[in-house]
Amino acid sequence: MAGERDAGGSTKGGKAHLSFDAARALAHEVFLANGCSGDVAAILADVILLCERDGPTSHGFFSMYNYMFGLRGGHVNGVGEPTAQRASPGVIRVDGDNGYGQVAIRRFRPDLIEATRETGIATMAIRNAHNIGPLRHDLEPLADAGLVAFTCVVSRPHMTPHGGTKKLFGTDPIAFACPRRDAEPIVWDMATSAVSLMEIKVAAETGEAIPPNAAVDKHGEPTTDSRAASDGGMLLPFAGHKGSAIAFMVELLAAGLTGGRFAFEDADPDAKGYAGANRGQTIIAMDPEVLHGPGFTDRVADFLAAYGDSTDQRIPGDGRLARRQRASAEGIFLNTGLLETVRGFLKPCA
Repeated sequence: MAGERDAGGSTKGGKAHLSFDAARALAHEVFLANGCSGDVAAILADVILLCERDGPTSHGFFSMYNYMFGLRGGHVNGVGEPTAQRASPGVIRVDGDNGYGQVAIRRFRPDLIEATRETGIATMAIRNAHNIGPLRHDLEPLADAGLVAFTCVVSRPHMTPHGGTKKLFGTDPIAFACPRRDAEPIVWDMATSAVSLMEIKVAAETGEAIPPNAAVDKHGEPTTDSRAASDGGMLLPFAGHKGSAIAFMVELLAAGLTGGRFAFEDADPDAKGYAGANRGQTIIAMDPEVLHGPGFTDRVADFLAAYGDSTDQRIPGDGRLARRQRASAEGIFLNTGLLETVRGFLKPCA
């Protein structure tokens, strides 16, 4: 990787510098030390690295707290062996063996691509799995293969519907990916909550405020206090009833169709972290060569040109490319306290 320095990690101004290789090696070592197989540890280490490289960093090393809670608490199977059934020519039904969804996706992605080429549109339906990382990394390889893709996943209950009084939805994120001509694919992902849970957790570490209309406290009162939102509060959907409707859809697409749990069916509502999530995730892949025929990326280019003429805002998801370029040149910088905590996970749980 260009610009890599100090593979062991140097520190400056409260930040520690890590090369890509060093960051991946640290994550891999931590997962191995906490009960993951070599294959699972390698896949999850890649997830951590991609988050630190492209963002959001809240799902990088900061999310190790949640990984460790699941692995050390026995809630997640770190040596899980996902299995797949070809339910029809265009449907791959996956059981994640109570492991991490990224492992199942990595293992059966070639099958999904093959099925999409054969049928024009294919679906991977995942149950009995946990997915902590952002969804963009689940889809970008599909777009790299020339496919258009959509995915959504259910989490533990953190969000109330518009006008609601109880947690019913997860943060229920969605993601989209599309190839484009002579450039990296378009890839974006977003929570259906006004602010993602991990963003609130990061803000709560320093007491940073969150935007209005993003959460209520444990008394149901609107709050911009990240700590109050984290302490028994509830997230709110983005754009009121519109975001609520999309989260409603995600629950049915990602949990209803796959046989995973709806958010409200949390296995252990009182447990912290990601215990008992058993998320459902649906991935839909489409082959433009079948649906559109030749010339799809030319049409994409026409649309992007019109988009650029109408706004000076970047293409959705392209912020990751600027972060990727910067990280490739400079490496990764971690808060030294966080790095110390992550290295502490190499030691047996007390």
